[in-house]
Amino acid sequence: MKKALKLLLSFVLASCSSDHTSDQGISPPSVSYYDKVLEDFKQAGNSIALLVPLSGEHKNLGKNILNACILGNQNSNMDIYVIDTNNYSDDLQQSSFPNLRAVVGPVFFQESYKFASIFKHVPLFSLSNNKTAKHIYACGLSPQEEIESIFKYMRKKGMTSLTMFVPEGDFFKSVSLIVRREAAKYEMEEEDFNVVTYKPKENLSELVQNATSKAIFAFEPVQSMKAKVFTMSSLALSNPEKWNGAMFVYADSEDQHEFIKAYKETFHGTPTVISLAAYDLIKMINESSMQREEMFDEPYQGTLGTFMIKKDKGMIRYLKMFKIENAEKVPA
Repeated sequence: MKKALKLLLSFVLASCSSDHTSDQGISPPSVSYYDKVLEDFKQAGNSIALLVPLSGEHKNLGKNILNACILGNQNSNMDIYVIDTNNYSDDLQQSSFPNLRAVVGPVFFQESYKFASIFKHVPLFSLSNNKTAKHIYACGLSPQEEIESIFKYMRKKGMTSLTMFVPEGDFFKSVSLIVRREAAKYEMEEEDFNVVTYKPKENLSELVQNATSKAIFAFEPVQSMKAKVFTMSSLALSNPEKWNGAMFVYADSEDQHEFIKAYKETFHGTPTVISLAAYDLIKMINESSMQREEMFDEPYQGTLGTFMIKKDKGMIRYLKMFKIENAEKVPA
């Protein structure tokens, strides 16, 4: 097995503060460097393949995810085989990994089909947010999930009209398409769903005050006395001082706060949202291995809230509605 590191938690945690080991974790490690250490460990009953970039442009992201998975694999007898998606052997094959239960990764969806053709007989839990296909399950947080939850909330509260204000830019266009699809799915009447596209120099506040709908979806901070303002969690949380009163859905839990604290204490850094998702998957696979034979169609509590991976539909998260009050995130 080339370009794959068998990661055993007790070895990694014992040396995670060492500069030497830290450097080894970022660059593709040679298997021989760990051979002597690995002789002291017994073969685990099950294993996981972790696909992350440990070299090249995205190596720091890969290390961040790897660190989260180290924490997720504590008190486990399961091995994690780490594969550098930026530098791996051409003859990589599933048979090289004994007792493989699942694959976590890759980070970028365009790599998923390539690795799915290698790991054909186990589920591949991609860390991207693209749609599920074959035995690939997209497990990253997606705008689709947030927007679906916003529309469910609107229906529950009797909000039957929506105006969306869209600035120029490809990201905004892609998200606005999701909003359009959800509005159509909820059979929102044409006169009740309005899309206002505006240029950078236009006065957004003036445009918002002229809106007559019960709800507003915006990508830039706005205030409205007549309507509820909704946005994406990433936008509201990046600058909460300006988004006062805005509502958004987010995957929050006490587990998340505890994990972030443990991550900072152990690795002296902050985990990314992708790392939170990877941590949850490692915990889920471990738990299912110990308690169940099936990973699918069972609810799990993670750092990103309660989630379930349905075999036929993929990842389902149970998101909660929040709002910004006095620059703080509070339950709506």
